[in-house]
Amino acid sequence: MIPLGLIQGRLTPSTGRGIQFFPNGPGEWEREFELAGAAGISCIEWVCDPDSILFTKEGQGAVRAVMQRTGITVRNMDLHELLTKADIALHPDELFEKVCAGLAAIDGGTVELPLMDASSLIPHETRETRMVALRRFVDIAKKHGTPVAVETDLGPAALAALLGEVRDISVVYDAGNSAGLGYDVGEELTAYGTHISNVHIKDKPAGGTTVPLGTGSVDFPRLFSLLQEMNYTGAVTLQAARGEDGKEAETIKGYVEFIQDAYEKSF
Repeated sequence: MIPLGLIQGRLTPSTGRGIQFFPNGPGEWEREFELAGAAGISCIEWVCDPDSILFTKEGQGAVRAVMQRTGITVRNMDLHELLTKADIALHPDELFEKVCAGLAAIDGGTVELPLMDASSLIPHETRETRMVALRRFVDIAKKHGTPVAVETDLGPAALAALLGEVRDISVVYDAGNSAGLGYDVGEELTAYGTHISNVHIKDKPAGGTTVPLGTGSVDFPRLFSLLQEMNYTGAVTLQAARGEDGKEAETIKGYVEFIQDAYEKSF
């Protein structure tokens, strides 16, 4: 069996809130922790919004209490809602401080920076200002003992070069995004595999958008075989396509079974 995490919001009906989100309805985020174990999930990747409950001592206490009661942990925090919609260079340092301090307060592990879309490092004209912001974030995270990982749309060689420029970061590898961009998993893991701290499980056809697991271009047995060859011990987190509203638990259970089967076929 391979321990699996889950992006926050995937066990809650979307009701128009998008693919992933912080479940802010009465009791919603707590209920995800309750449901996770029965769905085969061992940890939840937090989705950070500008008004996160992790920014207050009361909220931090509530999260710690739910983790202790359910045995489900927070292993990572994803800043997707912040950095893909607004340039990382535009976010103030005080927000970076809140994020790192809040995650550290619940022993939540790694903060993940999605450097794509509005924060992509590919456009030459904005790269340097975003690199400056990235380095500032890393320096702030160090003060709180918070590890930093980046998820990017860079190709294998460019991402390996980034790791040479900013040495105190690891990589979030998104299987679906890489397949959608036409990258080869073998080439990618050869270039920077030892720096991966989290694998996002998603599926896409080349040039397409997210689809249910097993219907896109990702070769999951090959991915897991390569990870085993490099003795990977980091996180593996489901970020797959949503199913029908109201049937989230069934969807996630099906995905867990799919991944466990692919993992067994990788030996």
